[in-house]
Amino acid sequence: MIKTVLMAGGKGTRLRPLTYIRPKPMIQLVNKPIMQYMMERLRSSGFSNLIITLSYMSSHIKQYFKDGADLDLNIKYSVEPWPLGTGGGVKKVKKFVNDTFFVVSGDVITDVNFKDLLKFHKDKGALATMVLTPVDDPSHFGIAELNDNQQIINYLEKPAKNQVFSNIANTGTYVFQPEIFNYLERKKGEVDFSKHIFPQLIKEDAGIYGYIFDGYWNDVGRPETYIKATYDLLDQEIKQRLMGKKIKGKLGRLGNIWVGKNLKVGKKVRIEGPVVIGDNCTFEDGCKISQGTVIGNNVIVKQNTTIKGAVIFSDTFIGENSFIDGCIIDSRCKIHENTIVEKNAVVGSLTELGAGCIIKSSRSIVNNTRILPDTIVDYDYI
Repeated sequence: MIKTVLMAGGKGTRLRPLTYIRPKPMIQLVNKPIMQYMMERLRSSGFSNLIITLSYMSSHIKQYFKDGADLDLNIKYSVEPWPLGTGGGVKKVKKFVNDTFFVVSGDVITDVNFKDLLKFHKDKGALATMVLTPVDDPSHFGIAELNDNQQIINYLEKPAKNQVFSNIANTGTYVFQPEIFNYLERKKGEVDFSKHIFPQLIKEDAGIYGYIFDGYWNDVGRPETYIKATYDLLDQEIKQRLMGKKIKGKLGRLGNIWVGKNLKVGKKVRIEGPVVIGDNCTFEDGCKISQGTVIGNNVIVKQNTTIKGAVIFSDTFIGENSFIDGCIIDSRCKIHENTIVEKNAVVGSLTELGAGCIIKSSRSIVNNTRILPDTIVDYDYI
């Protein structure tokens, strides 16, 4: 029986402050955890047996998904007492695996065809298969060079510009035979696939192959890629079921709009989809909610405020005459009137922005911060 090792133990430092109060795979992406998209794709492909490797804030994931029954999955957990690396985390679950298995990342959004991937792996008689995809900037990823038979003959992790020999990048999705544990067990301490295992497989000509994938892939590693993933899901660039009920268009309601329960809408409110809105939200008179916006549960937006392509987490209050543009506002924030938050800014949980504040583009404000009225924030609060 094919099993999947889903890695969900990372700290997600590049997405702070969102990851100060939750593990990265549990960040809400269009109102459900990032890792749930991968889990649902595996299930729809017929692979419902998961082993989830955990470390940072592991209890959040275990308490939310439990044994997986609510998603028609069978989940087991492996908790790392300290970070073991990508390979070390897989080595720890050896007792659960006795056949070909997948390894995937819990913070990746992709539409890779797992059935096709498995067929490729078996047709090649591979010990290991790495899913590869073309990228514009290889310096952020591991890159591979293939021969005519799609066997990987060269691999380098995060190359400098003068080291780049390929734009075909490692997506962090693999298929392995159980014999891979022979290589993992040679290494002690923290073991990383890219640093320790893949170079050894290439050196020994052990049979590591590259499956070229040109579909959708986003590793959701930074605020900009998180926002892009949000827009792509809303635009249905990748087909996934979105939360809420899709409503029909009418005056003041344009495009695709998904809403939760108990939405309260005042006079002259305009909603332009694609937009997703959670449960128990209130938009007072004159609000405008524009394309690309995602709003969590229990959010109150006061009159004449515009939200344009922003992500607002649950239990947040936004005062009147404010402008929230292409940014991320974490849960339980209070934003007073006449405030502007610009693109790619990230406002941490339990933050209060005084009236008339301006949060400049790409700035980050740590949790539990109070910004005084009429402040222009053009540096990070960390």
